[in-house]
Amino acid sequence: MSSLSKYILGGSDKMIIRLAKLEDVKTISEMYRDFFAFNAEMQPAYYKKAESGEYPLNTIKSEDSDIIIAQTDEITVGFLSIFEEKTPPYDSLAPHKFAVVMDLFVLPSYRKKGIGTALIDVAKRWADKRNLDYLELNILSENENAARFYMREGFKTVSHTLRFLSPPIA
Repeated sequence: MSSLSKYILGGSDKMIIRLAKLEDVKTISEMYRDFFAFNAEMQPAYYKKAESGEYPLNTIKSEDSDIIIAQTDEITVGFLSIFEEKTPPYDSLAPHKFAVVMDLFVLPSYRKKGIGTALIDVAKRWADKRNLDYLELNILSENENAARFYMREGFKTVSHTLRFLSPPIA
């Protein structure tokens, strides 16, 4: 097993953290449907309850991205998708290479057991091994639980995305 491997969850439950493989795409896609259903409840104008499997497949195949999965009792109970990014080459921006956590999801019955923290820890190591400057992510403004979780994990707010919804022109 690689260094992205084992964590102990209290008691005798063992959790394995590993990079997803192509044979994991179906399971990850099913979890993504739940993830997008959750997002669609919070922001129905922007999210749909859909997932074709194309995103996990392309993410796993890419050299610059990975999906990291958490398993306990051989059941996939959570995942994190991460990819490498860099700032645009504008004179006004300090150049950085960084990691973006695109998505993190843990099955509801497995939450509050350290799985999200374990996935974030592995994401931090993933970025460190690639010599990236920092790890960043976005969350929906309605997702207060996620905001609290990420703040506990050491993330800081560095910007806000604001959106003006223009009324339809008659």
